[in-house]
Amino acid sequence: MKYKKIVVVGGGILGSQIAFQSAYCGYDVTILVVDEKSVEAVKDKLSNLSKIYTETIKSMKTKGEAGLWARGIASVDSFNYEECIDRTKNALKGITFEWNQESALKDADLVIESITEDFDDKASLYQQLARVMPEKTVVVTNSSTLLPSKLAKHTGRPEKFLSLHFANEIWKNNIAEVMKH
Repeated sequence: MKYKKIVVVGGGILGSQIAFQSAYCGYDVTILVVDEKSVEAVKDKLSNLSKIYTETIKSMKTKGEAGLWARGIASVDSFNYEECIDRTKNALKGITFEWNQESALKDADLVIESITEDFDDKASLYQQLARVMPEKTVVVTNSSTLLPSKLAKHTGRPEKFLSLHFANEIWKNNIAEVMKH
């Protein structure tokens, strides 16, 4: 199955990076936030990421392989400056925001949870999402400290749940840990 619609729950440091990187790679991305007031803070993070991507792409063009190569932006073999700049602009424009869970999750293929590292908060969130997620939806946590096996039952779909933990500075490091339970 090819995932097309990704919902990122939480727009903090990693949530915003995951959303931007996913949109940069051409996915339909919605960020599920707590309320309408949180949107501006997340937009600021995304705007900053757009600037970082643009500067990184300029550096990749100038310094080439000898410079710091951002593998999350392009491989050395397929780097096209204009295309990367366009993808950055499109990523920033293409991310939508939603604070209504049912609206955000309609047709979601993949939900990436990236909220605070609090077990009770995550368990409660999963229980809420389970009521409105389509059957096809796969759920992953970006948790780096909690065991996925402890959270799985709260999703209502433990067979479609795993940990997908992204490294910070996702555009540069392009690393994710995948852990089943």
